[in-house]
Amino acid sequence: MNNENAKGNGKRCIICGEAKDGLPVKEDFVINGIRLIKRYVTRNEKGYVLVVCRECYPKYKKARERMIRRQVVYLVLGFLFAGAFIVLSHDKLSALLYGVIIVLFLYLLSLVNYVPGLVVPNRTAAGSGEQKTAAKVIGKR
Repeated sequence: MNNENAKGNGKRCIICGEAKDGLPVKEDFVINGIRLIKRYVTRNEKGYVLVVCRECYPKYKKARERMIRRQVVYLVLGFLFAGAFIVLSHDKLSALLYGVIIVLFLYLLSLVNYVPGLVVPNRTAAGSGEQKTAAKVIGKR
C-alpha cells in the first residue's frame, strides 16, 4: 500500500467501492454536504477522490439516467400537488408556503438515490492527454 492510499487520499469507485482509477466525480452540493457531515458530525471522513472505473461505467450510466428521470418525476409531482393545493385553498399565502414545502420535500426525497455527475474533460482540445484518458476509461476511441 503506497503512502497516498494510507493517508486516505486514494481513488475509490462510487459503484464498486474498490480502489481504482477512472473518471472523477463532480464535487457538487450533495457530495460536499456528505463530506461536511462526515468531517464534523461523524468525524469519519476518508478523503477519497471519488471516481467511476471503466468496468462500472455502464452501471453508472444507467443509474445516473434513472436518477435524473426519477428526479424529474418527483419535481413534476411536487409542482402538480403544490398547484392543486394553491388553487383549492382559500388562504393563498399559506397555500403557497405549503406548496413550496411540498416541492422541497419531494426534491429532497429524489436525492435518496443520488448519483453524482462526472467531470468530463474538454472535448475541444483535440488530442489532449485528458481526452485520451477519458476515452480510454470509457472504452471509446
